[in-house]
Amino acid sequence: MKIKIKIHENRKEQFKKLFMVNRFPSGRSGKVVYLRPEYHERLLRIVQLPGEEKITLYSYIDNIMEHHFREFSQDITDYFNERNKPIL
Repeated sequence: MKIKIKIHENRKEQFKKLFMVNRFPSGRSGKVVYLRPEYHERLLRIVQLPGEEKITLYSYIDNIMEHHFREFSQDITDYFNERNKPIL
């Protein structure tokens, strides 16, 4: 049981280090992206957790995307290359 708790705590810390970090002051230089209303509400609730350091929604989404591209970069490249053959 202690091992599970330790693993769970490590995952919590990993989540905080990966996603709950303000990397950019604001999203003003970015692009507009539309989200499902239920996702938007859920994301806002996550970034506005009481007792946590406040991060911007822009930073949180950017952190998610950074992790996604880092984690799946080779799969994304392979998928793209399979569907976009060179002309010559």
